[in-house]
Amino acid sequence: MDQTRSRVDFANTLRGIAAVCVLIAHYTYNFWTLRGAVASLTHAPALPDQFAFPTYLSCLHAMEPQFNWGAFGVALFFLVSGFVIPFSLRNMTWQGFLVGRLFRIVPLYMAGFSVTLLAIWLVGRYFGIAWPFSFSEAAIHYLPGLREFFGMPSIDGIVWTLEIEIKFYVICALAVALFRRGSIWVFAVPAALAACEFYMIHNSFGPAFLIPVPFLIFMFIGVVFHYLHVGALTAERSLFLGASLFFGFSILLGQAMPGLASMAWTYGFAVLVFAFAASFPQLFQRTRIGDFFADISYPLYVIHGVAGYAALRVLLDLGVKAWLSLIIVTAGATGLAWVLHVVVETPSHNLGKRLAARLRPIVSQLPGTVPVPTNALPAAA
Repeated sequence: MDQTRSRVDFANTLRGIAAVCVLIAHYTYNFWTLRGAVASLTHAPALPDQFAFPTYLSCLHAMEPQFNWGAFGVALFFLVSGFVIPFSLRNMTWQGFLVGRLFRIVPLYMAGFSVTLLAIWLVGRYFGIAWPFSFSEAAIHYLPGLREFFGMPSIDGIVWTLEIEIKFYVICALAVALFRRGSIWVFAVPAALAACEFYMIHNSFGPAFLIPVPFLIFMFIGVVFHYLHVGALTAERSLFLGASLFFGFSILLGQAMPGLASMAWTYGFAVLVFAFAASFPQLFQRTRIGDFFADISYPLYVIHGVAGYAALRVLLDLGVKAWLSLIIVTAGATGLAWVLHVVVETPSHNLGKRLAARLRPIVSQLPGTVPVPTNALPAAA
């Protein structure tokens, strides 16, 4: 394997790990402990008390709330995105970049959201519950960001991470000149975001304005790792900027959403894991199973939630053992994610790359360019 390529393969491996971590959180913790929230997502009756939390799963969650698998996976997704997106910006116009991202995210999300709606319809049929959405309520979710703009609650529970991703892409496109030069002034962007967040917190802005900003600031920690990787920052400056960004993220997260303040511990651990992988990339080289989960990470993230909850709820109601239900649903979600990766994600992503390439690609001004997979997409919690 090319040594230069292997130095960035760690980010692709982390994508697969992130997707599995989110699945662990949702299937082995949220489904059993957040029964009201799961019922509101699936529009099915809440899981009865007779189905106790399986004791063999408790060891996975002994560190709650200081460590949460779902938050850890989402944090890794955000860091990977912050790390790899500047590679894409070096080689295309901002228009080409946004076109590529559009075809990377939207077609697969549309297919995955259709799976979610189908699962809600099927579980409703099973329990005799009427269809809960109007046409407009469902349709507006097909383009991530629209439901947030119109102030509608999320149907699938995961689109909020994609909406943060889209905001990050727009910010990066606007700052494309700074990214291409490897300018340290790119970090004035999260500073400005922090100032806006501080103002909004103290002027009673709503959650739609407050929630995204701390996570956008956190994503710039991934940009710090990118700058360090390409030699645009020294290790000392990287340490200072990374610590400053994490401090700002933690403070603003606690002020904007006090109930989520403990999440900062999990996000801090994700930064440590990412730093470890970047420091020792040989331990995170490509493997067949790692590549498989990296490839299906986005479709798995999109379809596993509500559909998995609905399937678990029905299987348990049919008398299937909890451990067998978990195996069946996990295997089913993994298989469906692979099908969507092959049938929807790969063709649409390739189409996006071809369209983006027509918009006058630009040669990077940064020294020491290295090849990197450009299909690293998080979230995605």
